[in-house]
Amino acid sequence: MENREEFLSEVLIRVQRNYVHMVEIERLTKDMADSLSRNDKESVELLLKMRGEEMDQVSTAKHEIQTILEALDSEEREKFRSWLNGGGQEQYAPDSFEARKIAELSGQTQQVLNRTISLDKVLNSKVAGKESYYQTNS
Repeated sequence: MENREEFLSEVLIRVQRNYVHMVEIERLTKDMADSLSRNDKESVELLLKMRGEEMDQVSTAKHEIQTILEALDSEEREKFRSWLNGGGQEQYAPDSFEARKIAELSGQTQQVLNRTISLDKVLNSKVAGKESYYQTNS
């Protein structure tokens, strides 16, 4: 990757992938809630496995983004990080279509993540009670 546009495109591709995987994690978490309400343990186990695979894909995409960022100079890296955090700082306002999409999708991904965590907290508390991950790590 020799120029900024290539870096932007490569990061955008991975941010889009990340968003798709996060939406799928949210869907699988909702499906788990439905399965738990029906006391369908086999479906819950299958959904947990599928959700874990999606989480692995998110982790891979994040790692690839970090690898790309390491190739940037420090000022560019800070700009990209700002966009990856949802656009944030005025100093690093998105300056191209790709940068705006990175910021937009990153913000949407964070919203999906927040919704998924909220749902997961409820599920985890129902299943594990006082042994819930969220009870012991609050």
